[in-house]
Amino acid sequence: MTAVFDFIDQTSDELNILSSIKSTGRITMDMLTLDKFLRKETQSEKKYKTGRGFYPYEKLPLVKRGKNLVRLMVVDSIINTTSNNLLNVKKQSRYQSIPMHAHDWIEINYMYSGCCPQIINDIPCILRKGQVMLIDTDIPHSTAALGEDDIMVSMLIEKEYFNSNFFNRLSCDSIISSFFINSMQENARHDNYILFHSENSRTVPLYFNEFLCEMFDPSINSEDMIQSLIILILCSLINSYEEDQERTELGINQNSIGPILRYIERNYKDCSLESTAASFNMNPNYLTTLLKQRTGHSYKDLVQQQRLQLAAQTLRNTDRSVTEIANNVGYENMSFFYKKFKTSYGCSPKEYRDLYRNHPGRNQ
Repeated sequence: MTAVFDFIDQTSDELNILSSIKSTGRITMDMLTLDKFLRKETQSEKKYKTGRGFYPYEKLPLVKRGKNLVRLMVVDSIINTTSNNLLNVKKQSRYQSIPMHAHDWIEINYMYSGCCPQIINDIPCILRKGQVMLIDTDIPHSTAALGEDDIMVSMLIEKEYFNSNFFNRLSCDSIISSFFINSMQENARHDNYILFHSENSRTVPLYFNEFLCEMFDPSINSEDMIQSLIILILCSLINSYEEDQERTELGINQNSIGPILRYIERNYKDCSLESTAASFNMNPNYLTTLLKQRTGHSYKDLVQQQRLQLAAQTLRNTDRSVTEIANNVGYENMSFFYKKFKTSYGCSPKEYRDLYRNHPGRNQ
C-alpha cells in the first residue's frame, strides 16, 4: 500500500514534512500532525501556485467515454504501484484544475477541508468539507482548481482489492456493496457515482483521519488496521446515506429526492412518471429534470434499476427460477429482461447467480 501526494512526482519534500516532526525512531502521527502534513505545500503545488508548473495532461491518450472525449489515466503512469499494491492514497494537488478524464480504478474522495467543484458524467456538483464521493470506473469527471484551504484526499482502489474477505465484512445488500459488485463486472454499465452527505457524521471523519494516519505513518499491524478502517469508513457511509434518506422522508430536507426514490422502491411494478409526479404535486417534466440532476439517471432508468436490483438480490438469495423472478419484479417479456440484466450486470441471470454463489460472502 502506498501513500501518493502528486500526479507528477513523489519528491522527498512530503517525507521531509514527516521527518521534521520527530528526530529519531518511528514517527507517531496524531491529528495535529496530520493536519500540518496535509496543509503543507508540496514542491509541485508551489509551482502551480506561482504559475511556473503544470501537468502535461495533453500527453495522456484521448479515449471516448459515452459522448465525451476524455484523457485516460492508468495507474502505472500516475503512481508507482506493483501487482500487490491495490490500494493507494493521494492528496489532490491544489492550484491546478484536472480536465475531463477517466480511469479503470474506483475513486473515493474525502473532503478534509474546504470544498471542491467537480463535473461527473456532465453533472456539476460540489464536494464540501466532511463529504465523500464514490466514483465508479470509466466515469468522465473533472475537478476545478483547489484553493489553499481546499484539501481533498483520494483513495484509488483497483477492482482486485475487493476479494471474498472484503465482502464477508460488509453487508451484501447495502448501496455500497451493490456499487462495488457492479464495478467488478467488466461488461456492466459504469456510470455510477454516489455523493454522501456525511458532513455531520461523527464517525466518518474519525475513521477517515485514523485511516490517513495509518497510511502515512504505518504501525506494526498496519495492513490489518487499514483493512478494518476501510470497512468502518464504508459502514459509516452506509449509515450516513440511510439516515439522510430517513431525514428526507420526515421532510427535514425538502430539496432531497429521497421520498421520490422511496416511492419508486415501493411502487416499481406499476408506477409511471405521471403517477409519481402527481403523488408529489410535481410537473412530470420538472420531475424528470430533478431526477437527472440529482442522480444522473432518467426516471425510466431508476425504475429499471430498482427492478433489476431486486431481481439480482433474489437470484443471490433464493433458488427461484429466472422466469418467476422476472415476472415478480414486473417483467413480462423475458427477452427484454435478459437484455436489461446483461446490460446492467455484464452477464446473464444464470451466470450472475453462479458467479455470486461461488463467492464466499454470498450468504450474508
